[in-house]
Amino acid sequence: MRPLGFFSRALLALAFGSPLLCALPAHAAAPKDAQAEKAITQAMDVDYLETKFDQAEKRLRAAIDACGADKCTPSVKARALVALGVVLAGGKKQLEDAREVFVEALTLDKSAKPDEDMSSGEVKYAYENARKQLKLDGAPGAGGKAAPSGQGITHTAPVEQRVDTPLPLYVRLAPELLQDAKKVTVTFLAPGAGDWKTLVMKKVGEFGFGINVPCTDVTKEGKLDYYITITDADGAIVTGAGSRAQPLSTAIKARIEGEPPSWPGFAPPELCVKVESGPKQCLDDNQCNAGYACISGECTKRPDAFEEPKDTGPRKNWVSLTIAPDISIFSGQDVCSVDGQEREHFVCVREDGSRYLGAPTPGVANNVSGGLALSTIRVMAGYDRLFLDNILAGVRIGFAFRTSSADEASFLPVHAELRGTYFIGKNPFASIGARPFVFAAAGLAQIDTPVNVEVLEDGVACGAANPADQNSPCTKPGNPAYEGTRVEQRVQSLKAYKQAGQGFLALGGGLQYAPLERVAISVGLRANVTLPVVTFVLTPEVGATIGF
Repeated sequence: MRPLGFFSRALLALAFGSPLLCALPAHAAAPKDAQAEKAITQAMDVDYLETKFDQAEKRLRAAIDACGADKCTPSVKARALVALGVVLAGGKKQLEDAREVFVEALTLDKSAKPDEDMSSGEVKYAYENARKQLKLDGAPGAGGKAAPSGQGITHTAPVEQRVDTPLPLYVRLAPELLQDAKKVTVTFLAPGAGDWKTLVMKKVGEFGFGINVPCTDVTKEGKLDYYITITDADGAIVTGAGSRAQPLSTAIKARIEGEPPSWPGFAPPELCVKVESGPKQCLDDNQCNAGYACISGECTKRPDAFEEPKDTGPRKNWVSLTIAPDISIFSGQDVCSVDGQEREHFVCVREDGSRYLGAPTPGVANNVSGGLALSTIRVMAGYDRLFLDNILAGVRIGFAFRTSSADEASFLPVHAELRGTYFIGKNPFASIGARPFVFAAAGLAQIDTPVNVEVLEDGVACGAANPADQNSPCTKPGNPAYEGTRVEQRVQSLKAYKQAGQGFLALGGGLQYAPLERVAISVGLRANVTLPVVTFVLTPEVGATIGF
């Protein structure tokens, strides 16, 4: 809402803050009149113009409550009620509540009305319906046949319709109204029903809108009440025909005497049937029975090629492809000595890929500091089955890469896993979107983690001429008892592989996002502990899933 200028604000202040001497009957001032006048001015000249609608409503209701039954003159209380109606209709779009407030105001003072500067389309609509309800200005009461249509529309209420036959409703809009009319709806109360329903009317021809009240709502004899509303792009009411308090009506009968109702230029709808045929008149497939399609305005038997698949609910079977790098946490001392490799489950490899079984100098280098290290990378294919609404249970089978290349270092490249996953939320697979989850897993896997290690060959063991000088070369193998040993360099860099597994237990969680009903992508993180060689491993996962 745009703020008003000084001149307009002054007019509003006069309209809501000054006594209407010419329009209202003379009354002696009541004890709460001044308080109500102040509340009206503050609510409308400040709160309403600053779009503080809740604050304006609260201020006005407090003033009205203070007036009570006799503490304000009727004209002042009526003006407070009118101001409240403007806030409810024009500010908060609560048209039914506004109409009730306007009815109360007009009951106190039949000349009460909103100021023209405040009269938006919503305010006028609620105010006019309040006057119609009180039969002011010659408006028909609730017992009349039909409420008059708003400006710019032409509508004739069908007099009667046969039971179990769609009721066709049609409204024609004036050409100048089409640009503002973005939505045309009909709200109806079927015979014997307790709740009102709303249908969106669809374009019929150049200026018309039509809809059929469906068979399921015309199964009983009685009166079908309805009203039509035309709104703009912002949802504001432009015009309409009838209202909930004073609806239009059509009699639903077992037999009708006159011509059955229809849209202009269309055949009347036919009696509804369950399977064999559909209503003859239609706008789209939704108005036809199962197995029929709307073709050229009539429900026609749908060819087999156009049969729509039945909705089978959430997909029960899911296959996945996942990539998961392992990140290990470990440390070690004297890891490339023969004893250290056996004790700490390391495999040390020379630069040429052969296994190192030399004699490193004790206490010099040859250590792995604690920290995180990238280990194996595994690719897994999975299958899961949906149980209940939230639980997936299945298997993962895959292969691991980045392992030891030494001939003597055995490695199990196969990954085999059992997994159970719980998705958080109510029936998460019934719709697309985000699905957070937690899971537990156990299985078979080996994890190799390569780290660089510097070793200094023991000069005494390897026959160096000057053992204290690291530049003095070895002359014999440091561990001749082991097959495949050889004369080593005094100083060399090795690749040490920490081998952990071959079993594991894991807990984890993550988020799955489904952009389509059958497709989802997942990201997650799990914490593993390997057995019997115990190592703690973090494994982030990224995967894609397809359901069927």
